[in-house]
Amino acid sequence: LKNMSNPKNNQMKHNIFLYTALLACLSCSTKQKVTVEYKDYRPLNMSSFITLQKNILLDTPTEEKRTIEDFLHIGRLLFAQDKLYVMDDRGNKILMFDDEGKFLKSIGGAAGEVSGNRLKIQDAALDAQSQKLYAYCSTTCQIMVFDLDLNVEKTIPMVTPFLEIGLDGNCLYAIRTSLKRDGCELVAFDKNRLEDAPSVLWKQAGIPSGKQTPGETSILPGKSLSPSKNGTYASLPQSNRICQIQNGKITATYNLDFGGQAPQSASYNIYNICASDSFLIFNTDSSKSWFILNRKTGKCIVDENLRNDVCLGQNSRIIPVQGKDNGLAYDMPAVVVSQTLQHLKKHKEEFEQFDQMKLYRPYLPFLEKDIAPQDNPMLYLWEIK
Repeated sequence: LKNMSNPKNNQMKHNIFLYTALLACLSCSTKQKVTVEYKDYRPLNMSSFITLQKNILLDTPTEEKRTIEDFLHIGRLLFAQDKLYVMDDRGNKILMFDDEGKFLKSIGGAAGEVSGNRLKIQDAALDAQSQKLYAYCSTTCQIMVFDLDLNVEKTIPMVTPFLEIGLDGNCLYAIRTSLKRDGCELVAFDKNRLEDAPSVLWKQAGIPSGKQTPGETSILPGKSLSPSKNGTYASLPQSNRICQIQNGKITATYNLDFGGQAPQSASYNIYNICASDSFLIFNTDSSKSWFILNRKTGKCIVDENLRNDVCLGQNSRIIPVQGKDNGLAYDMPAVVVSQTLQHLKKHKEEFEQFDQMKLYRPYLPFLEKDIAPQDNPMLYLWEIK
């Protein structure tokens, strides 16, 4: 009994548990090799794999004085209880809107402080079980737990800084620099015991991971960790791999062969993964296109001529969505939306007469809006089939 209570024995047990968990993750997962096909001979209609759900014009807070260069750089969107939370990677803050785009509140950025500490929010994730918002603050190297009105409920100091976080069931996932600082790793924490050491699910060696000291952040091209209704999807830098994670275990792996299309390297950085039971749709840092992986056939295509046959407005950069099943989004700058609305006002009768309103119909609710070029963007929210 004395030996069982020895701290060294307890630590050994904990290490054995983590090692066993890692072996279980590696042995139980399914692996699939996927060859990427590049298509440019005919346009692919977006309506063949996604359905438009809603356009949301985001209010611009009146207290914010910004130039057109300071527009939101949206890292991810979180939906809960008729509220929309926007992770602003440029401003290092979370903005809260109602589901029609009316601004309600923000936390973080230059003006956000808790207990005297300036808050630079690096990333945020929704806990669907408890209906709480988890955020990682890079200045204080801590996880902050908010209620859905963005009131702080508790803070948990973390030992190492994170690049990204995600939540799925009882697990909080993070992408961080490995402890030996020789690459990046994907780790899983028990969300109820964040002070405990995490299990390492995946490590990618030899990859520099950017600024990682507390207080320093950098704007990355997108998010590599994307919670979804059927698990969380993750990719590490230059790995050419997407992993599906559920309950702290890797359950599926997609190894992508990009066919040497990258100009300098066969390795891509994979970002902004959005998922349904049928498709994975994502971006890379080496192509301004959507990569569309059919999970049933195992084929992945890239179409340089992707055509929006549903409405005007298209953006190659995808925004990950949590809180909407099979969600996918992108945004359109206010200056483009304003020009589209002006054109619609001028030619509305003509479009109706010649049955050309289809592509403009989603803009009709915003026809009387006065939009300035420096205002917040319009969101296009889609559902993946």
